[in-house]
Amino acid sequence: MPSSKLLKERIESIQDTMKITNAMYLISSSKLRKARQNYQNVLPYFTRMRDTISRVVPHLPDEPVHPYFHERNVENPKRAYLVLTADKGMAGAYNQNLLKFLKEHADQNDRFYVIGQVGYRALLHKDPRLVEEFQYGATAPTLQRARDITVDAIDDFKSGKLDEVYIVYTKIQNALTSEPVMERLLPLDREHLKPSPKGLGDPRGEVEMFPDAKTVFEQTAPIYMHGMIFGAMTESFCAEQSARMTAMDSATKSANDMIHELQLEYNRTRQGSITQEITEIIGGAAAVQNNE
Repeated sequence: MPSSKLLKERIESIQDTMKITNAMYLISSSKLRKARQNYQNVLPYFTRMRDTISRVVPHLPDEPVHPYFHERNVENPKRAYLVLTADKGMAGAYNQNLLKFLKEHADQNDRFYVIGQVGYRALLHKDPRLVEEFQYGATAPTLQRARDITVDAIDDFKSGKLDEVYIVYTKIQNALTSEPVMERLLPLDREHLKPSPKGLGDPRGEVEMFPDAKTVFEQTAPIYMHGMIFGAMTESFCAEQSARMTAMDSATKSANDMIHELQLEYNRTRQGSITQEITEIIGGAAAVQNNE
C-alpha cells in the first residue's frame, strides 16, 4: 500500500493537472463562441454567392465545356485532397478520425495537401502522398488564407497537374457530435449548382450579364470556391474547439474521480497509521506496567 506522503503528492499532482484541463476547457469554450460568430457573420455573403453562381451556370453553353466543369481522365484521375486538421492536440480523437477517414478514401497515387500542424507532422516522412511544401495553419482561419489555398488548387487544376480536388474536413452534426466529410471542390458539378425555383413575383427575376455569362462566371467561380474553403476551415475550427472542450471536460471529471478515490485511500492509510501508532503506544505502556 502506498504511503500517506506518496498519496498526498499524487493528489496534489492531479489537482495541478485538473487546473490546466479546466483552463483549456474555458479557453476552448471562448474560442468556439468566437468561431461560430465569425462563421455566422460571413455565411449570408457566401450563401448569396452560391445563389448568384447558380443563376449564372444555366446561361453557360454546354459546349465547349468550361475548364471548371471539365472532367479529365475519368478512368484514373490525379486526385488531391485538401485536409483540414488542427495545429494543436489534446482534442480527443479529432485529428485521428480525420486522418483515418482520409486514408480509407484515398488511393496510392493521390496527393495530400494538409492544413494544420498535427496532420502535417503525422504524415511527414511517413506517407509519400503528403505534399511537403504545402504548409498552412488551421488556427484562426481567415479569408485571405482561403484565397491563397484556392488559387493554388485552381492553378494546379488548370495546368493539368490535378484532375480532381476534394476537401476533407470535420463537419458539426449537432451540439455534441461531429464527423469527417469529403466534398468535391473541382471540377464543379452542374447538377449541384442548379438554381433554386423562383418564387411567384421574385424581384430578382432574370439578370443581364455583362459582357457575357462566361466572363461573369470566371469572376464569381473563384469567390464561390473561396467560400467553400473558408466555410470548411471555419467549421473545422469550431469542431476542433468543440472536441477539445469535450476532451478537457472529460479529463477534468476523470481527475475529480481519481482525486476522490485517492482521498479515500489516503484517509484509510492515514487512519491505519494512526491506529497502528495507538496500538504500539498501548502495547508499550502495557509492557512497562508488566515490567514494574
